[in-house]
Amino acid sequence: MNDLNFFESYIEESEFTIDKKIILYILVLGLSLFFIIFTLSNQLKIKKLSRDVKKLQIVAEDERVNKKIEEIKEKEEEVIKFNESLEKIRILDKNIEEASVIDSYLLNNINSKIPNEVFFTSISMYTDNIQIIGYSKDKWAIAQLGKSLETIEDFHEIFISNISSEELYYNFVLNISLKDVNEDEQDPIEGEESPNEEPEPEEADEE
Repeated sequence: MNDLNFFESYIEESEFTIDKKIILYILVLGLSLFFIIFTLSNQLKIKKLSRDVKKLQIVAEDERVNKKIEEIKEKEEEVIKFNESLEKIRILDKNIEEASVIDSYLLNNINSKIPNEVFFTSISMYTDNIQIIGYSKDKWAIAQLGKSLETIEDFHEIFISNISSEELYYNFVLNISLKDVNEDEQDPIEGEESPNEEPEPEEADEE
């Protein structure tokens, strides 16, 4: 017959209680180590970041670096100004090209109206007028030129400002005012213009 031990359950419970305490100590120790390691790790990261910040500050305060940055900014401004100038040049080139087409058109019209006795020495074209300097063997050919030019729709007014005789030729200056593109396209009324009336050549005779 086996002997009964009334203290056996108490001893087992006591051993079990001791095991719980050990586990608790281990957990506390583990957590403490974790917090210590975590704190140290953060401190190391903070120190590293601080060193990086100091390095960046040194670079930012370096005069050579600042000078390079200023040079880069100046280059960027120059590029912006260059692009703006290039755009203006493109617009100007387009306007010149359009004006060149108009000038060629007007010159062709003028050439088609020149009498055989009339010769041009210079033609100056401006935005709102044209000045023609020339000479002719016959003063009536000059008047005929003025009348012929009146038929060109783009011309607003034809005026022969000066006719002078020189040996066998008559020198003249002819001014043409161009129509404004904003004006209504209407033919000039005859009689209101007095560009090349016959009295002008007669004054040349008196000279």
